[in-house]
Amino acid sequence: MLIKLGNRVIGNLDYEYRTFDKNVKLSKHLFKKFDAWGIDAKYFTDVLLPGNYTIRVFESEEEVMYKIDVKTWKKNAEYFHFKNEDEDHRAQTFLSRRFFKKYNMKQQ
Repeated sequence: MLIKLGNRVIGNLDYEYRTFDKNVKLSKHLFKKFDAWGIDAKYFTDVLLPGNYTIRVFESEEEVMYKIDVKTWKKNAEYFHFKNEDEDHRAQTFLSRRFFKKYNMKQQ
């Protein structure tokens, strides 16, 4: 099921397999300060965490899949809320790439 918050697609949720898939581009979506991927904090807390989902981040520029369980994400995450005059990105939870298992999709 495609998940949208407002007019933004934040990922794809699979209830049966308990996975949340997020498609990103390294140059656009990586939070460089922490070398981290992010997810909407409210969605993470309300849906992913209680559902014990596995999070998979598919990065298209280097063709790498990052995979992690929600409990490890929560244990190591940083929270931030970015907003400016034009846009409110809502509170986000970020996790450094060093915590993920990484899979090179070029070799798959």
